[in-house]
This record gives sequence, C-alpha cells and structure tokens, in this order.
Amino acid sequence: AAEVRSTFSKYGGNLGETGSVSFGFKRLGSITINKQNINEEDLFDFIIENGSEDYELNDDVYNIYCDQKNLHQLNQKIIDKFGPTNFTGLIWKSENDVTVTGDNADSLFKLLNVLEENEDVQAVSSNFDVSDEILATLTA
Repeated sequence: AAEVRSTFSKYGGNLGETGSVSFGFKRLGSITINKQNINEEDLFDFIIENGSEDYELNDDVYNIYCDQKNLHQLNQKIIDKFGPTNFTGLIWKSENDVTVTGDNADSLFKLLNVLEENEDVQAVSSNFDVSDEILATLTA
C-alpha cells in the first residue's frame, strides 16, 4: 500500500478510502470478441435478445457488457453463435466520465502505466475521457 500511495502522490493523485469512489462505477460482466468476420448489426441484435446491457466497439474488438449474473450464459451463447471470445470477466465500468486535457492527461497516463506495472496491483479502473487529438500528442 505504501508504494501505491507514493505512486499516487508522485503523479498528483490521491489514494482514497476503500469504496470512496465505488458509487461512480457499476460491476458488470464483460465479454470481448474480435470484430473480424462478425457483422455489427447481427451481433447487436443477438446480444440485445440475449440479455446484454451495453456494448462498445473499437478498431479490433466488440466489448459487450451484461449483468454479472448472466456473464457465463451470455458468453456461451456468443461462442456458440460467433466463435471464441477473447476475454470474459467481471469489471468495474464507469458511470460518469471526466474529461482530462493537457498536462493532466500526460500525468494521468504516467500514473496508469506505473500502477499497471506494479505487481501488487491486480486491476486498474478509471473514468477518464481524453480527446483523440490529445491522445495523439501523448503517443507520438
């Protein structure tokens, strides 16, 4: 805990009490599947009919969210219909995003990288939103 606390301080963050921000996150089942060879409309119709709550897509994968009680059942239905999934597990999904800009975004990404590299940290959840323009400057 001391190392994590030190990391937060170094990058301008604060370590809150247990559960102090949990109100901003919802515990959901998460299933990730490659977009390759899967029509978005077919997947969307299928997951709506089979109990998903939400989904997101990025360049390579669909992220499907569901009630945690339905995770394994929905995952099996997706596998049966579309093939193997990449990830199935429980996550904390943000209910409200916070926009981060400029130097704050740079510090945030440094903090997240250090936390993810720490062997004592099991998972990192966040609720930030960074514009594509700022993201491009940070990854360049």
